[in-house]
Amino acid sequence: VWTNLSGADLSGADLSGADLLGANLTGANLTGANLTGANLTGANLTEANLTEANLTRANLTRASLTGVVGADLTNAILE
Repeated sequence: VWTNLSGADLSGADLSGADLLGANLTGANLTGANLTGANLTGANLTEANLTEANLTRANLTRASLTGVVGADLTNAILE
């Protein structure tokens, strides 16, 4: 897919089940976003704001999480 959402304001967005394989989300605002079950495999989330985002069952395998703010990865897939 390789979507470029660098710097995008996705606060409050419903991205549940979205296929964001390899997406560039560098610096994106995902505050309060619903990412339940989203595929973020290999995504670049460098310096993204994930405060209060729902990452339940989100696949973050090989995702870049450097400098991410506010992420609760408790129920995320990180294998």
